[in-house]
Amino acid sequence: MPMKLQQQESAVEQQQGGEEKLPENLLLYFEQILHDDPLIDEVGFLHPTQFCSLDCARDGDSASQSTEFHCARYFWCRDHKLAISAEILPELYHAARDAYYNARDAPLSRTNLMRHTKALLILCPDLLTAWNSRKMVLSALYDFTKLKDELQLCALILSYSPKNESTWSHRRWVIKQVAEQHQDMLELIGNESILVKEIAEKSKMNYRAWRHRCWLIPYMTRKQVLDELNESTRWSELHVADNCCFHYRRSLLLALLDNFFGNEEDSLSWESDICLLWKEELRWDEMLIKRYQGRESLWNHRRFLSHLWIQHLLTVEGNWPATTSQMDMFVIQEIQLLSECLHDPVDEFEESRVQAELSALYIMWITKQVPDVKGKLEERLHFASMGRLKDVLAGACRPEKRFWMNLLNLADQSSDVQ
Repeated sequence: MPMKLQQQESAVEQQQGGEEKLPENLLLYFEQILHDDPLIDEVGFLHPTQFCSLDCARDGDSASQSTEFHCARYFWCRDHKLAISAEILPELYHAARDAYYNARDAPLSRTNLMRHTKALLILCPDLLTAWNSRKMVLSALYDFTKLKDELQLCALILSYSPKNESTWSHRRWVIKQVAEQHQDMLELIGNESILVKEIAEKSKMNYRAWRHRCWLIPYMTRKQVLDELNESTRWSELHVADNCCFHYRRSLLLALLDNFFGNEEDSLSWESDICLLWKEELRWDEMLIKRYQGRESLWNHRRFLSHLWIQHLLTVEGNWPATTSQMDMFVIQEIQLLSECLHDPVDEFEESRVQAELSALYIMWITKQVPDVKGKLEERLHFASMGRLKDVLAGACRPEKRFWMNLLNLADQSSDVQ
């Protein structure tokens, strides 16, 4: 009997000792999973009740006594998808953090440092010190394979934290390292565009993802820029309230303009293509404005297009002479759009009211940005029996937005004084 009691006490002590080492065991098991399956592309942190619903293998009593099985109760990995029970996250994070600090202070521990930082950043991607440690290791010797693995790690983190700025920043750093060594960025940039598109579908209004896509534009060829512009058309039509995509299109258009002014070899044909492209973009934006009433992102995009159309495409000497007929045609088209927006039938959601207000403010914005066309706009408004611009604004804008009237009055007074 005493011998049996002694064995039981020994078993309890061993179990307690194993539990004291549980965080370290969990970290080792977690890192082993990441090592065995480097193609993991999605990770999720599940509540224990959700985690229990997964098909976790439990093979016999002997396996249930092992440390490996004890750790396996908190991890699930299949088909390159990883699930972690939220029950162990605090212990796992502290173990990963301590292991990282120990590896950082130890000499000649690059392998351990990369292994521990990978586990730590999956648990806490905002830890800039860990990202910087990985940069130091990767900067020591250029290795394209390791940089591709780094992009895979960033994509894994973005799968559950798509707006994490630290991860996006590190991803841009990796791409810069590759760009400095490789002239051909065609495939890499194409993969980046696909990644951002997938993330944008899952995470609406993701400014950081679209900003990353804008950052990629200087690395694109002219053909890639045109392809991106065409491919983003359909996405923009389905997400007219998302200004991020329209900002991306504006960045692409500016890149095409910079490409034109920076190249003089085929300037004549490229000049014609740019002109047609801009007209098509104006026509496409007008179609969306008429289809989707009251969407401010569409009017913001039109402001950009109209401003450059007037200031650059119609006034650059030696390219597109600013003839009276061209300017008049543009003004007539915009006044016609204003008239249609002002006379849209009233709806219960007041979208037509917002549409009328945005159209009137758009016309006023043109007169402020390009004062040379103010006289022509006033003249065309008179011919269209719409009165003066001040009258149009007074009828279209809600009372709380009548402060625009004060700006117009001040402008009229200053012009009279001059």
